[in-house]
Amino acid sequence: MRVFVLFLFSLTVSACADPAEDASVSETAEAAAYDGEWSGTLDTGGPQLRLLLEVAGDNAVLISLDQNQARLPLDITRQDASGFAGNVSSVGAAIDLERTGDDELSGTFAQGGATLPLTLVRGNLFAGNGEAADDFIVETAGGQLAGTLRLPAGDGPHPAILMLNGSGSQDRDANVAGQPVFAVLAEALAGRGIATLRLDDRGIGGSTAPAPASPLELAEDASAALEALRSAQGVDARCVGALGHSEGAMIAFLGADGDNPAFILSLAGQHGPMAEILYEQSEAIILASGGGQAAADRNRALQDAMFSVMRDPAVEDHAAALTAALVELGFPEAAAQQQGAMWGQDYAIAALDLDPGPAMTAYDGPVRALFGGRDLQVLAEPNRDRLLAAREGLPTEVAILEGVNHLFQSAETGLPQEYANAPHAMAPEALEAIGMAAEGLFAQSCR
Repeated sequence: MRVFVLFLFSLTVSACADPAEDASVSETAEAAAYDGEWSGTLDTGGPQLRLLLEVAGDNAVLISLDQNQARLPLDITRQDASGFAGNVSSVGAAIDLERTGDDELSGTFAQGGATLPLTLVRGNLFAGNGEAADDFIVETAGGQLAGTLRLPAGDGPHPAILMLNGSGSQDRDANVAGQPVFAVLAEALAGRGIATLRLDDRGIGGSTAPAPASPLELAEDASAALEALRSAQGVDARCVGALGHSEGAMIAFLGADGDNPAFILSLAGQHGPMAEILYEQSEAIILASGGGQAAADRNRALQDAMFSVMRDPAVEDHAAALTAALVELGFPEAAAQQQGAMWGQDYAIAALDLDPGPAMTAYDGPVRALFGGRDLQVLAEPNRDRLLAAREGLPTEVAILEGVNHLFQSAETGLPQEYANAPHAMAPEALEAIGMAAEGLFAQSCR
């Protein structure tokens, strides 16, 4: 789900460093030599923990694959010809590794007074380790969608879930701020004996289908993907449901009449028109950021002005009209053009007032919805209330998980800037709740 907060703001320009004052070419090359993935196993004296180090310039993340793929930002203190070192302040840990070969680092991992030996080698030793994950292609009216079919252990056939991304351009892992939300969720569900299919969005990764003109096109894609998943080897065709995150939950309902899923599992689901969601989202983010009600009211007025342009059937070029409206309201030209291009797209115009309510009522299968109590992008209570109102008399269960944000991460404020530094792509308690909800839906719909 995109964030739509329209502050009047000024642009900052980064100065270009003089080459004489910048790092030397050799130092830059030494740092770049660490870019990519490094992997190894940490012997704790008990459990063996698989670690993956991702380095990109001055940024690094240490991933504990056996602890729900917890992503721990690492502050680099050294990366030169002699070795690589850094601190993981979130867990009070540090690594100090010497360069023992072109593709090997050896040294120590320290935490809580303990110092353990650690060796990392270039590349991901664990890619595909223990997984029955295969590339998967879905043919749609708009073109091909590429994804990953993750089958659990055993011969099957297995119950399965189609995973539908939220808004914006996301890959099959639903990477948000570097957090592979759907990849982690797929692994957790595989551990419960549930197969999953996750897909690259149109025009992303291996998907060749063009950008959609409306959410209804994505609903048609979801129907095609459900049909393909039912036919996949190792999948129980009688037990295939849809899981949607954020806007993906709305897409699941919109597509349900095309190829009826066994159930729908909604995660932080958008259960109202985009305009209403954006009004609620932006006010919540402004207030949580300390902006105050007056700032939220000013932003609402800006949204009203933009939505008026987006709704005007006489407008032929929405991007240009939005840009002009924002410039008139005081936005810098470059910022106005950027916002105009984003919100002037056919998809945004079509989605603005599209109400999923009738589709939520029309689907008579079982539904379970989970919301984050600290979600500031799709607020829990109003979307819960919309869902329950639309599904009165239909099998529907709803729960709000306290302490987690829009990505179901443990959160302090719920603000989007917390996403990247969360210790887990999804909190362990959220993965447990989602897994239990999925198992309950299978028991309810596949008897």
